[in-house]
Amino acid sequence: MNGQKRATADRFLFFTTMLVAVLLYNSCHRAEPVAFVPIGLQPPKSLVDTAFNRLFDEQIQHNIDQYDCPGLAVLVMKGTQVIFEKQYGKRSRYSPEMIDSNTLFRLGSVSKGFAGILAAKLAELKIISLEDPVSMYIPDLQIRAKNKDKTLRIRHIMSHSSGLTEHAYSNLVDENADMETILRYLNRLTPRDSTGKAYAYQNATFGLIEKVIEEATGMTYTSALDFYLLSPLGMCRTSYTLEGMTGENNVCHGHKYGKGGFVPINLQPHYYNVVSAGGINAPLTDMKIWLNAVMGYRPDVISPTARNIAFSPYVSTTHDDKYFNHWPGFSDSHYGLGWRIIRTQQNHVIYHGGMVNGFRTEIAFDPNLDLGIVFLFNSVCNYSNSAVHQFYDLWNVYHQPLKSEEEYL
Repeated sequence: MNGQKRATADRFLFFTTMLVAVLLYNSCHRAEPVAFVPIGLQPPKSLVDTAFNRLFDEQIQHNIDQYDCPGLAVLVMKGTQVIFEKQYGKRSRYSPEMIDSNTLFRLGSVSKGFAGILAAKLAELKIISLEDPVSMYIPDLQIRAKNKDKTLRIRHIMSHSSGLTEHAYSNLVDENADMETILRYLNRLTPRDSTGKAYAYQNATFGLIEKVIEEATGMTYTSALDFYLLSPLGMCRTSYTLEGMTGENNVCHGHKYGKGGFVPINLQPHYYNVVSAGGINAPLTDMKIWLNAVMGYRPDVISPTARNIAFSPYVSTTHDDKYFNHWPGFSDSHYGLGWRIIRTQQNHVIYHGGMVNGFRTEIAFDPNLDLGIVFLFNSVCNYSNSAVHQFYDLWNVYHQPLKSEEEYL
């Protein structure tokens, strides 16, 4: 009897042990263990809003159809995230190749923003001062400023406040004259307006910053651009020569408007003679890096101090009769170092546009919204002048708070 009880007890213990083992096995293998990730190392939540992107895509396509734009590439960043990126149309209206994110465009006067950031960085490093007389670096310069001390300073040439008439000798830049020739012609001029106070857009005079930087650093302007900005940022496909376009396969051709609509035109050498004013080439992939940096997310290359120097308002442009001063809700505008500062009722936009050789470029960001955009057009279609403000207007409307029931009553 004792043997039977012991045997029964042994069987009960065996089955109990097996049941516990099975339960423990199942409880441990229902799912793989989840690794702990500290909050600071977790990937950011995606900010892509597919509904907004659909509306923005429709806005772009409507403008392409309305204005017969041959092609463009668009990039939107919220903080460090790309929240919209798309390419439209062909590299050339007469070829089958489509634009992609690596297609090269000419940037035109968006190049001035690179010069502005470079000058700001050199000022931060005490290599130059914005208050330095330009003649300190270019002894052959003979322009007498129209101000109390008759001195033309670095900030004057970079903020288009030299006092010279608008586009003084820009024709020489168009004709591919070298900087020595341009300097000889500029020396013939006397400022018409108050230096440091009156705004008048320049290309030839702006280009004097190249000779300043060359004298201050002992490098060519493009070598300094590479050393201080392009190489540290990893903008590997950005270039500043005609060969930088003609030597590549994946490039756009600019377009001009003819009787049958936009037609492609040949790549030309002008503005590569004054790179700072309009001679940079870049694809959308590199413009993503540049936008990210100027928005403040590469402080290792472009510090907050350098950004503040470049984006400070040095001269008012509020009364200039230009398209950006007619944006809806416009309040005021100023010019920094190669950048415009535009305020509307809802936005504070750091901005610049460019046009050269049948290309049209727009770059902008609103530091309050932490929202930036790049448009690269291979034509001068009319959409280009309104593309930035249309984007921000759409964003503002889409993200405006819903009215409460009381507000509707």
